[in-house]
Amino acid sequence: MNLEFKGKIDNLISEVAAIPDLETKVAVLNYIQQESGFLLWQLEDEQRIDEDSRDF
Repeated sequence: MNLEFKGKIDNLISEVAAIPDLETKVAVLNYIQQESGFLLWQLEDEQRIDEDSRDF
């Protein structure tokens, strides 16, 4: 993984960890999980489309 991206992710995790309110912290983490899951789904879909286009 690119070290620049890793640093950005680490900074985000540190920022979330510093949220004092537990309910807000859980909400933020749930949102991050939801959005990253959607992004992963999109990337997997793009990968399938790319693989299918190579088959022709």
